[in-house]
Amino acid sequence: MEGADKDQDNYDATFIDQPAILDKLKAAAVIADAALEKAIGLSVVDADVSTICGQVDDFIKEELLKVFSNKKSKKLERGIAFPTCLSVNEVMGHFSPIPDDSFKLKVGDLVKIELGAHIDGFAGQAGHTVVVGGKSEGRQADAVLAAHAAFRAAARTIKVGALNQDVTE
Repeated sequence: MEGADKDQDNYDATFIDQPAILDKLKAAAVIADAALEKAIGLSVVDADVSTICGQVDDFIKEELLKVFSNKKSKKLERGIAFPTCLSVNEVMGHFSPIPDDSFKLKVGDLVKIELGAHIDGFAGQAGHTVVVGGKSEGRQADAVLAAHAAFRAAARTIKVGALNQDVTE
């Protein structure tokens, strides 16, 4: 029972009590942000979706080996917290195809990118939406603008003391 109490104490610890937790979260977030930039840069005309996902996942794995690499930290668990997904156009989310199911990006494709890295279970995740070729028009542009406006409105309702229901409304 004593071990369970210790685990609960670690779980209840704050970032102030254990700054190493914050360091792990920050390092994972920095890697996720760098991987997101890489994914955005690779999302160009004629790029293969499966290849992009694989390259970004490999990038995350390589970057994770560079942090907390001293002897004491070598045993930390680290890896992909959320596999790189490129959901294109009408695909709602979480699309990371195998090479046989993949396709190439075209001008005007709306690409929703999601990915994440973790160090010792502390995850940093990132996401972004891009339009291949950089320009959106018509109904697609209206939908992107509406989603952005909805996000901004929801973000304004997040404050101390607010409830999830406040954001939903």
